[in-house]
Amino acid sequence: MPIAITASNAVLAKARALYGKRLTQADYHTLAGCRSMTELADALRNYPLYADALEQSSSAVPRRAGIELDLRKSIFARYASLCRYEMSAGQEIYRYFILSCDMDEILTWLRYLDSGNPGQYLFVLPDFLDKHTGLDLYALARAKSIQDLLDVLQDTPYGAALAPLADADTEGSMLAKAEPLLMQMGHEALMRLIPKKAGVKGGQPGIRQYIERTCDIAALSQAARMKRIGMSPTAIRELLRLDCTDLTSREWDALLAAKDPQAFRVALDRTFYGKELARVESSYLQDGFQKIQYRWCCKWLRFSTDPTLTMLCYIFLAKNEVSNLNHIVEGVHYGMAAEEILSLLIGGDAS
Repeated sequence: MPIAITASNAVLAKARALYGKRLTQADYHTLAGCRSMTELADALRNYPLYADALEQSSSAVPRRAGIELDLRKSIFARYASLCRYEMSAGQEIYRYFILSCDMDEILTWLRYLDSGNPGQYLFVLPDFLDKHTGLDLYALARAKSIQDLLDVLQDTPYGAALAPLADADTEGSMLAKAEPLLMQMGHEALMRLIPKKAGVKGGQPGIRQYIERTCDIAALSQAARMKRIGMSPTAIRELLRLDCTDLTSREWDALLAAKDPQAFRVALDRTFYGKELARVESSYLQDGFQKIQYRWCCKWLRFSTDPTLTMLCYIFLAKNEVSNLNHIVEGVHYGMAAEEILSLLIGGDAS
C-alpha cells in the first residue's frame, strides 16, 4: 500500500481515536463542581488527553495560570501527533497548523504584554513542532516590548504582517491591534488549502466546504459587530474578506444593506446559516455560530472519508474543548456556581 494512503488512513484513525477520548457532559459537571485549583488539577489528571500535561507541571500548588498553560500544552501535543501523519503523507496542511501554533504563541505573548508582564510568557510547543516553527521562541520569551517583538520577528512572515504595530498608538490593547493583522495572515493560509479541483456536488463535504464555513462565520461575526457600532455598508464591505463564501452575492447584499443589527439578523435568518442558528439555543450570535460549527464538525468527523477534513474537524473540536476548560478554570477561580459555569460551555452535550 502506498505511503500516502497508509498515512491518510492513519490520520482518520488517529483523529477519531482522539475524539473518542473527549470530555462528556458528566465530565464537565465533575470539573465545574471543583472548588479549588488543586481539586481541578487533580480531576483533570484523570482524563487521558490532559494527564501528561498536568503531570509535567512544575508547580506543587496549581494556580490558574499554570493550569491554563498545561491546557495549551495538551492542544499542541495533539497538533503534533496529527501533523506527523500529514507530513508522512507528503501533504502541506501541517504547515497551516504550525502557522496556527506560531500565531497562538505570538498572541499569548501579547496577552502577557497587555497585562504588564511580558517577562512571564512561557512557550509550550512540543519538540516536534518546535523543530518546524519559524519562530525563535527563546528570543520571544526574552522580549519586553513591541519593538522587541518586531526585532524577534523581523526575518519571518509574522514580522511583515505585524509591521504596522511599529507606528501604532501604544495606548490600549496591543493584542486588539495585532490580532486582525495575524487573522488576515491566517485567512490567506487557509485559502491556500483549497483544492484546485472542485468537489462533487451533492456528495460529502470536503476541505473547501469547511473553509467556506470558517470564512463565512468569521465574516458574518465581523459584519454583525460592525453593524452594532454603526458602520456603513460600504465601509463594512471594504473590510470583509468575501473571497471564499458559500453565501450568494444577493444574500451578502441584503446583509450589508441592513440598516441596523435587527435588520441584519432578519436577513441572516433567510440564509441557511440562519436556519442552522434557529436549531440551537444561544443568547449571543458568536456563541450560536460556535455551536453550529461544533455540530457540523462532530457530524463530519464521524462520517467523512476525507482525512484532511477529518483532521480539521478534530482540531476545531479539540480547541473548543480547551476553550470550555478555560471557562471552567476561570469559573472555579472566581467561585462561580457549577450550573453558571456549565451555561458557558459549548459541546460535550452541554450545549
